[in-house]
Amino acid sequence: MAGRIRDEDIALVRERSPIDAVVGEYVQLRNAGGGALKGLCPFHDEKSPSFNVSNGLWHCLAGETRVLTREGLRPIRELAGGTHRILGRDGRWRDAPFYSFGVQPLMRIVLSRDGRRKEIHATAEHRWFVGASEQRELTTRALAPGHRLAYVLTSSPEPVPAGVAAAGARGSDGDPSWVVESVEESGRVEEVFCAVVDEGHAFVLEDNILTGNCFGCGEGGDAIAFIQKIDHLSFTEAIERLAAKAGIQLRYTEGGYVPGRQKGERTRLVEAHRAAAEFYAEHLLTPAAEIGRRFLAERGFGREEAERFGVGYAPNEWEALVRHLRGRGFSDKELITGGLASQGRRGPIDRFRGRLIWPIRDLTGDVVGFGARRLEERDDGPKYLNTPETPLFKKGSVLYGADLAKKEIARRRQAVIVEGYTDVMACHLAGVGTAIATSGTSFGDEHIKILRRLLMDQDEASGEVIFTFDGDAAGQKAALRAFESEHKFAAQTFVAVQPDGLDPCDLRMKHGDAAVRDLVASRVPLFRFAIRATIEKYDLDTTEGRLAAIDAAAPIIAGIRDRGMRDRYAIDLDRWTGFLDEQFVLRRVREHATRRRGDTRGRRGAAAEAPEAPAPPPVPAYDPNDPIVRVERETLKLAVQRPALLGPGFDAVSPDAMLVPGHAAVCRLIAELGGTAAATGPEWAGLLRDAAPNDEVRGLVTSLAVEPLRYFGLPDDRYAQSQLSRLQEVQVTREIAKLQSKLGRLNPVEHGEEHRRLFGDLMALEQQRHKLRERGIGSL
Repeated sequence: MAGRIRDEDIALVRERSPIDAVVGEYVQLRNAGGGALKGLCPFHDEKSPSFNVSNGLWHCLAGETRVLTREGLRPIRELAGGTHRILGRDGRWRDAPFYSFGVQPLMRIVLSRDGRRKEIHATAEHRWFVGASEQRELTTRALAPGHRLAYVLTSSPEPVPAGVAAAGARGSDGDPSWVVESVEESGRVEEVFCAVVDEGHAFVLEDNILTGNCFGCGEGGDAIAFIQKIDHLSFTEAIERLAAKAGIQLRYTEGGYVPGRQKGERTRLVEAHRAAAEFYAEHLLTPAAEIGRRFLAERGFGREEAERFGVGYAPNEWEALVRHLRGRGFSDKELITGGLASQGRRGPIDRFRGRLIWPIRDLTGDVVGFGARRLEERDDGPKYLNTPETPLFKKGSVLYGADLAKKEIARRRQAVIVEGYTDVMACHLAGVGTAIATSGTSFGDEHIKILRRLLMDQDEASGEVIFTFDGDAAGQKAALRAFESEHKFAAQTFVAVQPDGLDPCDLRMKHGDAAVRDLVASRVPLFRFAIRATIEKYDLDTTEGRLAAIDAAAPIIAGIRDRGMRDRYAIDLDRWTGFLDEQFVLRRVREHATRRRGDTRGRRGAAAEAPEAPAPPPVPAYDPNDPIVRVERETLKLAVQRPALLGPGFDAVSPDAMLVPGHAAVCRLIAELGGTAAATGPEWAGLLRDAAPNDEVRGLVTSLAVEPLRYFGLPDDRYAQSQLSRLQEVQVTREIAKLQSKLGRLNPVEHGEEHRRLFGDLMALEQQRHKLRERGIGSL
């Protein structure tokens, strides 16, 4: 029977385990004033930091006052322990549980409105909302005289209960805001309460004042309680872990201390992994590991680098590690449970054999698993083999290198996500100390939560998350997968892609450390990358392709939260596609953004189903008053009525240059009959009508033949040439747009020669357009 840890040893562990140091291993903490620290809660997905560490306690703070409920105003202490219908941030009634959050010191907030004064008592870090149109979150401690507390008026279709309307009365000026007069220490230390509201993380108090909630945490305690919660440990295991960190030798009652016999399972597994990591590292220096050392050397890693990252070698034997760990007192069950061995026909066998080994550590530096790389061709196993899911190793919530990178990530507010173990090594050695990687899985939600805590990822989007991928199709696909999770970060997201397909490890080998740093520095916003990757799938040399590209990219841009940034990317999309109609693209993006908001409201049940809208009137295929359409039609009338005035210049115009399909069909018909040079006399219009492929074209030819020209008097060569020059100018303008689109999609550094060639072509076309414009004006 396992003995109990002595009380005096538990007290010593508490004394030598500062709460800020323990929590700081998992959460990026910042000064919150008054000796307190705060960060993003590790137990809930939140946007702004509500997790506070002070006086040896950690908790999400609460408030105390009367709450607006469906039953009317009720003191919050009466609501604790039950679920009640309260008014949420969106002005709708919803159910929320209420809890007690222990005894805490309170501050006094003095408010005023219309000569009335009131007091609210809340903890120093309780959250409030200031302002109306653009709300800011402030803690009680940060409130200052003059701040106007945000308010919420019900928008729910449910009837307002008696007494609630009066509680939410407006001020004499029509503004229901209460203004802060003062905030001060109250000297009160007593039990406090709060609600847990999943949607909006806020609820409404008396007088319609909006206040924050505790994000459903409801946890409190010391360093031991925190370790129990964060790592899912028993009390004994938490004590053992903290004792090991503090260098404390624990003693057990009921028989005294017996090494290895009375410790919790997790502690034993951590010790087994530590011993295994030492075993693998020692074997990297043996003659049998020469193939592993050669693998590292070919990638620029020597003995010093291997020791820095703990790289080792698993002997190509069936039971080398099993024998070693048995000799260290570990049982077969522990080896199999920890994923260090597999069950063979005659007992446990080593999971990793003849492979290069990377130890995978958690945020505190404990080895919790291994990644192993195949070295020999005859090994028919997977290229990379990882520890399976165990009580220690959960691949969805482990980031390789995070233990080494976490301080640099917090300092620089930057994280670089790479794809492999050697890439992490290469980045760190090249001076990119914020590099981390996943272990045997793609980047997922749990990884995001860990990373956000390390970055202290808040709403102000001041941090950076940079994904690096190879430049091949697989790398592009991985980058687009990462884009799907972009909205889960408040930090700005970027992607750094090496065009020649080199990963950071190969890049460092071929071009040196500076090239790795340059790769990270060359990052582009993930939104930009996703948009460019999307439009590159379409033929941007055609109107249809450009329009299809815009429609494919518009939903991506519509997902951008900042409206100014959204419009800026819409303008970029117009430029990248060469569409050259900013207002059209902006309208397209805004339509998608409106539809997106409508879908969200529909999912939340915020709007009743609207009756089906009547079908819009049919839209003409083209605008007859469009200047380009008018130039096309006037030139075609000349080609049908007075072909000799146009000469061979018209025959050089491509039918595809026509905006209106009917105009293109007539232009093509004229070309099929030999062009305007073949026109012999008055029978020309009749020849065109007879040769028309269908009634639609035939009718258009008839219209062009009888419709008066837009010229006073008889048309002459100068008028004909002015119309032809304007039509040719339109055609050249389209060619210019295509070249501008290509240049916009081309990197001048990576494709210098092609960029210079296209730029030369663009200048030539610009000169041609200038001449045509002058000729058109001069002919008038």
